[in-house]
Amino acid sequence: MAEIINGVVCGGEIAVTVIKSTDIVNKAIEYFELSPVAAAALGRTLSIASIMGYGLKNDGDHLTVVLNGGGPIGTITVTAAAGGNVKGYADNPKVESFINDKGKLDVRRAVGVNGSMTVIRNTGLKEPYVGTCGLVSGEIAEDFANYFASSEQTPCGVALGVKIAPDGACVSAGGIFASVLPGASEESVSAFEKVFSPLSNVSALMENKSAERFSSDVFGALGLKILDRRQCGYVCDCSRDKIDKVLTSLQKSDVDELIAEKGEIEVVCQFCNKKYIYTKEQAYKVCGFDNIQTDGKK
Repeated sequence: MAEIINGVVCGGEIAVTVIKSTDIVNKAIEYFELSPVAAAALGRTLSIASIMGYGLKNDGDHLTVVLNGGGPIGTITVTAAAGGNVKGYADNPKVESFINDKGKLDVRRAVGVNGSMTVIRNTGLKEPYVGTCGLVSGEIAEDFANYFASSEQTPCGVALGVKIAPDGACVSAGGIFASVLPGASEESVSAFEKVFSPLSNVSALMENKSAERFSSDVFGALGLKILDRRQCGYVCDCSRDKIDKVLTSLQKSDVDELIAEKGEIEVVCQFCNKKYIYTKEQAYKVCGFDNIQTDGKK
């Protein structure tokens, strides 16, 4: 399971949430056989979305992040539930990996910068809150910091990292979300920035450490007070019943056409790659169609 630590520093003037998300990223790699750069891009997005989900107040609240910078990875889509459970996918999970001039996976090249990010928050209101902003770097952390500042008027810092081993597994992943609370002094903000600004390689700093140990090591000098600890994970809630409801949107002619092509209907969950197979009889039953014909007989 992934681990989230929530606390405050600088005498309660700045809120800090830290996630150790290695397990989440490895589950995504398992489901989609992600290329290294796809694992880095999707993993960073899953990490910050999980933190955002953790911040939702009520059971049943959820949010969706849609990020498309025009790069070869295509659209990244991630959803997070209250508490931090998360799931997501990239259009091109096997996008070719390149190394940038810093010797790291070139996430910017894969994601692109000619596009936007949209966050849809469903919090029980009549209409969901929808915020959109352009991408500024394609590196994802900077793009989310820009989103919070421009769309939600929240001054914050975001740091994200995913470290991929030569065999394609994630050895360390995590993220930090820090927000300045109302009334915070300039001295507190300055002290925090001196600690936060050097955190350019979060995944390496988190390797072999728990989220709590990392938080204490980095923010202990700022008087870190831990308020909450939470476990979360990559959780796909697809089920046969939910896929049945999708199938009922098909017309009888659509079902007949799909059956004629392959002899059955195969529905694949976008979030976990699980396959659901329907024979003609099963599809007709789910859709409520009568007069099933097989081999020319009713």
